[in-house]
Amino acid sequence: RPIAYPRPPPSCTMAASFEPCREKMTAEGLPDAAIKAFEYSFNLLASGESGMIPEADIAPAADVPNLADIKTEDGSVHGASLLKESVVLKLNGGLGTGMGLDFAKSLLKVKGNDTFLDLTAKQVISMRKAYKQNVRFALMNSFSTSDDTMAFLQKYPDIVSDP
Repeated sequence: RPIAYPRPPPSCTMAASFEPCREKMTAEGLPDAAIKAFEYSFNLLASGESGMIPEADIAPAADVPNLADIKTEDGSVHGASLLKESVVLKLNGGLGTGMGLDFAKSLLKVKGNDTFLDLTAKQVISMRKAYKQNVRFALMNSFSTSDDTMAFLQKYPDIVSDP
């Protein structure tokens, strides 16, 4: 069961210092890493940062090696054999409730009748066929997304039956 951290207390406003927030988060037993992450975001927001990255600052990743070109230390080609040691891991929970959704965001239709989750499942199935490897697939669900996600994935029996 995922850990549910309490929402920041009302006294943690932008006009306030972070100290009351730290005290309350510490009193609630939140880990130091969670407090530091929240403090970082708090300070960015308090300074007027939007957290948005301008589109002009975004560029595609350069020089990403092709799977077939990846070699081991002895020079042999790994290629698809690496896939049996890999997993496709997708974050599938969080923030949907704040957007007013009562289901996983991955179940929103994005292309024709396909949802984000359809596209992900089809991608995994395609990789398995193309590379003849059982590419493992895992979703990080929240308590709110697990049931509807598993129900939806029933139409992909090979995905649902993964060990």
